[in-house]
Amino acid sequence: MPKISALIQNMPEYPFARVSKISKMVEQRDGIPVINARIGIPDQEAPRTIKECMTRFIAMQNSTFGYPCDVYPQRGIPEFIEAIIADYREKYGVKILPENIAVTGWTKEVLHNLVRLFSRGKILIPDPVYPAYEGATVLSHNSIKRVRTSRSTGWLPEFDFSDEEVVALYFCDPNNPTGAVADTAFYHKLVAEMKSRDICGIFDKAYKDYIFENDARPVSITQVPGLLDYGFEVVSFSKHYNLVGVGLGWVVSSQENIDLWLKFSGHYSQGVEWYKQKVGAEALTNPAIKAEMKQYFDLLKERRDIMVKGLNELGLKVHAPLATPYLWVEVPNGYDDETFVLEKMIGEAHVAFMPGSYFGECGKGYFRATLFVSREDIEKALERISKVRSW
Repeated sequence: MPKISALIQNMPEYPFARVSKISKMVEQRDGIPVINARIGIPDQEAPRTIKECMTRFIAMQNSTFGYPCDVYPQRGIPEFIEAIIADYREKYGVKILPENIAVTGWTKEVLHNLVRLFSRGKILIPDPVYPAYEGATVLSHNSIKRVRTSRSTGWLPEFDFSDEEVVALYFCDPNNPTGAVADTAFYHKLVAEMKSRDICGIFDKAYKDYIFENDARPVSITQVPGLLDYGFEVVSFSKHYNLVGVGLGWVVSSQENIDLWLKFSGHYSQGVEWYKQKVGAEALTNPAIKAEMKQYFDLLKERRDIMVKGLNELGLKVHAPLATPYLWVEVPNGYDDETFVLEKMIGEAHVAFMPGSYFGECGKGYFRATLFVSREDIEKALERISKVRSW
């Protein structure tokens, strides 16, 4: 019998997989397709212009020649790096340098591996939270210290740095699953506390461009003096440009931090394919691609308004998020969120959401819905829920 790591043996089942299994069981039992409003994957693939560009780039001579890290600069090809710099200048009014950037592949892998750069200790993880942070912490031989969030704080984490064993933190902003958006004042207070304790941060910015209202202004760590020295900003094309099936993103930090990341990642990564990086540069600079993505974001806002209105009319309280493709919905009195979602919503209404408690203890009493569902399915889901309503 192989000697399997105790870490792996004690890892809990990934919560999204559990809800998926239950949904499939209900479909088989009842012969009715379950409407999937539970998972954060865009329901449309990359814009047509992106696919056309990728087809052109991959057909070019030497597009797949050699390991990218050997053939091209390890941090990324110049045209992609320049496009990222221009994007930050346009969106945040800041000047970053090539030395502040490292191009990456799949962002989930980056979020898992960054925590390995820090000294052994406790990692602060807001609750409720994207579950990947917990697995990353456990597999890095660190321990988890949960940080409370609540409706009273606008679902922003109440970070406590009094524990001397804390070495780093995770922070998803705009937030999955709650939709919360932190302002500049929050970040200025945060960086002061981080600097006083020499604590580093992993800032997950997967939804920084999912903005539905003009007054929503997600903050980049590049806008906060001193935070680049203590933080890594992780950005993904999976959500911003629907490149879920491709794997492309970047990390922004100080030159010293980026050099450490490249030193570490160089041991397991061969770099990011040239044609992917060319597509990234095109996505950030091509007006046609930006127009296509704007159409999709406008569609998501329309879905948001329909779903928020419909759920509130059904007695399921929810506020329209300023950003992110998620709704954070209160379950009715008399129900716990797991029972309500698994038995009432999936088992009876054939509509799948994610129980809030699957994101952490502070998520109890809520469930997460996504906007990656067609308008037709949203309307059908609201109708199905209305037929099983008993609250």
